[in-house]
Amino acid sequence: MITKKAILAAMLAAPAALAIAAPAQAQVAGIAYANPTSVVASSKAFAAANQQISTTYKAAFDQMQQRRTALDNELKPLVAQLDANKDGKVSEDEAKAAQTAKNPAIEKIRTAQTNAQNDMQRLSNPAARAELFAIESVLRQYEAAQLRVVNARKINVVLSPEVFMYAPDSANISQAIVAEIDKVAPTVGIQPPADWQPSRETLAIQQQIAQAAQIQAYQQQAAAQRPAASGTAPAATGTQPAKPAEPR
Repeated sequence: MITKKAILAAMLAAPAALAIAAPAQAQVAGIAYANPTSVVASSKAFAAANQQISTTYKAAFDQMQQRRTALDNELKPLVAQLDANKDGKVSEDEAKAAQTAKNPAIEKIRTAQTNAQNDMQRLSNPAARAELFAIESVLRQYEAAQLRVVNARKINVVLSPEVFMYAPDSANISQAIVAEIDKVAPTVGIQPPADWQPSRETLAIQQQIAQAAQIQAYQQQAAAQRPAASGTAPAATGTQPAKPAEPR
């Protein structure tokens, strides 16, 4: 998880829980920082919720994959109409030429993409809502968990990571907060009440986790391609936070 595994994935660091063991003097003059997104993404509850979501909404995820495949098949002959030199790619010049000529394939491509996007959103909404509810449930534990860490480490001020130009690793208490949340809430529900609406913070964290997961996927893809070119095996990397149930 940026993983986000992110948060974002980022933040995205994988669900790993560290016990609160750092001595008080390890803090920087009583100042620490924490990242709520990273805390959520790294929590046991979030990882367990995503596993449950993957199972509960498997049929929807399968339909989404089928819809992606159908879109690819629909676009191939349309894109081929724009490929003037038949090299298997549509260059910027070819795209501009098609627009100037008002090639009907362009509008058909846009329509196909819009229809597919609408279908994907409809199929993914229940799972996305379940993930939002899980995120918000973890966030409800955040303040109390942070306070326990603050008291245990005798911290005077907790800031966001963005305000620091530099800070030692010991100033980061995110994983200590994760460990506290894991103790009291190792699991959370994924079925929100019918009238429930996520907060702005919850929506922002979900987006950050998804973005971080994408970044992690790109990095893994790039790492997998390098050995193919060089003939060397990729080096082992550290654990990363878990990916959200399904991209939205």
